[in-house]
Amino acid sequence: MRRIAAFLEIPIDAARWEAIVRHCSFDYMKSHATKSAPLGGIFWDGGAETFINKGTNGRWRDTLTAADSAAYEARATAELGPDCARWLATGDGA
Repeated sequence: MRRIAAFLEIPIDAARWEAIVRHCSFDYMKSHATKSAPLGGIFWDGGAETFINKGTNGRWRDTLTAADSAAYEARATAELGPDCARWLATGDGA
């Protein structure tokens, strides 16, 4: 969070750091899901609590076939360019 704030040139109030960290935790977002989910979660069956579900990375990894993933990657690269598509997939800006 400090790196993101620095990149965005947003100062961090050291006295509020613990509250900032708590508000960015999965548990906080889950317990305040209607404030965290887009439009309060109205688009998801089960509401915002469904949008903020388990907090497990990669749990959808086996949902798409290899062909589906390849088609997505090709489309992302075509629409966004290789650098942005890589960042979207990995978070790696290098």
